[in-house]
Amino acid sequence: MTAAGSTAGGNTAAGATSSGNTASGNTAALVVDNAVKRYHETVALRGVSLTVDGEIFGLLGANGAGKSTLLKAILGLVPLDEGNIFVHGHHAGRQAVEARRVIGYLPEDLQMYERLSGWEFLSFVAGLKGIADSRGWEQDLGYFGLSNQRHGLIGEYSLGMRKKIGLIAALMGSPKLVLLDEPLNGLDAESMRLLRLRIEEIARQGTTLVISSHVMGFVERICGRVCILRQGSIVAEGPPAALRERAQMPSDPFDEVFLHFAL
Repeated sequence: MTAAGSTAGGNTAAGATSSGNTASGNTAALVVDNAVKRYHETVALRGVSLTVDGEIFGLLGANGAGKSTLLKAILGLVPLDEGNIFVHGHHAGRQAVEARRVIGYLPEDLQMYERLSGWEFLSFVAGLKGIADSRGWEQDLGYFGLSNQRHGLIGEYSLGMRKKIGLIAALMGSPKLVLLDEPLNGLDAESMRLLRLRIEEIARQGTTLVISSHVMGFVERICGRVCILRQGSIVAEGPPAALRERAQMPSDPFDEVFLHFAL
């Protein structure tokens, strides 16, 4: 089940429930129901509702729009003041352990053990996830061109190499929901192409992906739907082509379409 489009008010995507008490019966990959988060006088999320399932979904917004807060709330790291979030039917707050078991996450700010090799770090992550078979992530090391560098120390890796290791860790174990926060940072053009193809491959296998990125050309090409946050509210939601039509920008770079709604 996917959301069909945003309301005129912009905060509720079709398919999201209106009550947190009924959303638990929805086994979609991700259901965000009227999420509100306040930090003292600042409202980071203002009644955000959306449903994402079986698709590549773009979570967009300017800095401070609420994207990181929403991702952390999905992970159960930030408690909501109002509303609910469910990951494959598990409450992201009250059932955080169960929810996280089906999530793969790449944070924007990677914190990694620099005195471990790439191989040691991935082995450590595999242990935490209970994954005994290394063949899957060994294949990803080869796919992203890191086989020859896997025993090098992470502290000596470039930003792009670290990002690839983080991506491999996020995809490890075939999670049902993958959250990628600025996955393109540090990647060259060829690595971006490989990442796009890998994302499209796992999406075809049924994985749901939520991607937050400022690289709008990539977002437009890969995402079936996007939502744009502004000051904690959804101001636009739908396929990129629909947002172009709504903004009356049929041939402008998608950056301009994004800015039309985000600023």
